Amino acid sequence: MKRMLSTLATIGLCVGGVAGSAHASTTIEDPPTTHHRYAQSDIVLGGAWVVEFGEPIRGNRHQVRLRTDNGIVSGYIRSWFCPTGASVSPTWVSSRCTHRQTIWLKNLNRHKVGWVSSTGLSARQDSYFMGTSGSRAWPFDADLTLFANTAVTDDGDGTFYSFWRGARPQGTFAGKPILSGTKRYGSIGGYGPA
Repeated sequence: MKRMLSTLATIGLCVGGVAGSAHASTTIEDPPTTHHRYAQSDIVLGGAWVVEFGEPIRGNRHQVRLRTDNGIVSGYIRSWFCPTGASVSPTWVSSRCTHRQTIWLKNLNRHKVGWVSSTGLSARQDSYFMGTSGSRAWPFDADLTLFANTAVTDDGDGTFYSFWRGARPQGTFAGKPILSGTKRYGSIGGYGPA
């Protein structure tokens, strides 16, 4: 069991970690008594971002991490101003870019977001959720599909399972397409009783 929890912790760090304990929305049970299916997209959006409701989002490059675990949302939008020739990826930022704001993502009331296929080969992150920063709030929607592109990593002892696959996200976030030419990362996984 300790090996499984260690593996899950390592996978979480490898796939992108937790967006801060104050914003973590799920916990791992020991041993798991319920089934969890999760997906995570790490993408970059570009350009000015005017939203229909709420203040404009500052910056011209936006790192987005959207994690859904049984429909529960967590993650963030980190917005930067980058001068010409400077860029960001989901995990790296040019030293020439200036951080403008971080928005934390969470569910809108109890509304569930997305699902993972029964085979674990694809996932959807779609529907509505909220972003908050201090006293400010924005409604967002996602229309992302993830397709597995690596072999499954599996860890289990007959009483539980734990799996994850690398995946490629595609689609839009709040109507904005993923910035052309940027790297994108994703994962699809799950854990629970066998």
